[in-house]
Amino acid sequence: MKVRFSGILNTWLLLVNYMVKFGSKDKRTRVVLLSSIATSIVLMNLFLFGALLTNMYLGETAYTLVDIAAGSIFVFVITMIISLSLWPKVIDWLESRETNK
Repeated sequence: MKVRFSGILNTWLLLVNYMVKFGSKDKRTRVVLLSSIATSIVLMNLFLFGALLTNMYLGETAYTLVDIAAGSIFVFVITMIISLSLWPKVIDWLESRETNK
């Protein structure tokens, strides 16, 4: 059974597959992907928490639900791109630090 994805999701999957090789036997690539997803989810939740607190404390609606949803999607995508490029360097640094001891 073939599964068809939308254009945006398909592009994202190709980007992730290019940056993180799923077929490799090295577990490091999966660690990079999982840590990038975890980082993006944490930062997206911080954005949501800040936006909801701002709406609560101002008394009037500073941000609409559409603004909050679009902002959280934007934060997730941007942090995913950035963390996919940063986590391999962090893991390399941690491994080199471990081997130097």
